[in-house]
Amino acid sequence: MDGDTLSLRGDIPGVFETRQNRSVRTRDGFINAGIEALQTRRLDDLKITELAAVSNNSVGSFYTRFQDKDAYFRALSAYASQGISHEFEAAFTADRLRQLGPGEGLDALVDLIGAIFSSKFRGVLRETYLRIMDEDDPWAPFRTTAKQTLQKLHEGLGDAFPHYGADETKTRLSFCFQLIVGVIQNDLINKNHVFTLEDGSVSTGLKETLRAYMDVPLKR
Repeated sequence: MDGDTLSLRGDIPGVFETRQNRSVRTRDGFINAGIEALQTRRLDDLKITELAAVSNNSVGSFYTRFQDKDAYFRALSAYASQGISHEFEAAFTADRLRQLGPGEGLDALVDLIGAIFSSKFRGVLRETYLRIMDEDDPWAPFRTTAKQTLQKLHEGLGDAFPHYGADETKTRLSFCFQLIVGVIQNDLINKNHVFTLEDGSVSTGLKETLRAYMDVPLKR
């Protein structure tokens, strides 16, 4: 997903189709500029003139690719969603979880989600999450990825905790996933915490908590 040409589906409302290589490069320049800018600012604070200048494009070229700033945001969110889904598919599989075993498998899930929420998509994720109550529910694609990841967690570690029955293991793994996502989403929108993703303390605390909850020895 970090190649020269970004992958975007063709049915995003307000995002006009681009075919020629030059037009695609212009669109991608705007998207990359937005991904970078949202790391430190909100979408409402971004100006089209600024995005055009940063990406070495014109304001007119923005409006021949995006109907308005809302459509532009939908493109940013769609690109982030596809990139994140790709990361989960590549790095988090049921077979890999079985190979890792219970403790390392849970650690790997914490590391992966932490890495994604600390990645170049962090600003887009924050903006999307803060718009979760919007009518078009921009968080829906990320929710779908989360459900697919939880299913892989159940498949990969469902037999890894023999001290619990199958049903309780599934319930506990679901809570582990909910705990990871909840804590990291909170870190995404709230800077006033003692434990943060930035210094690694959130990941360390989550790993210790999950291992204790699942009755797995702490990693030394």
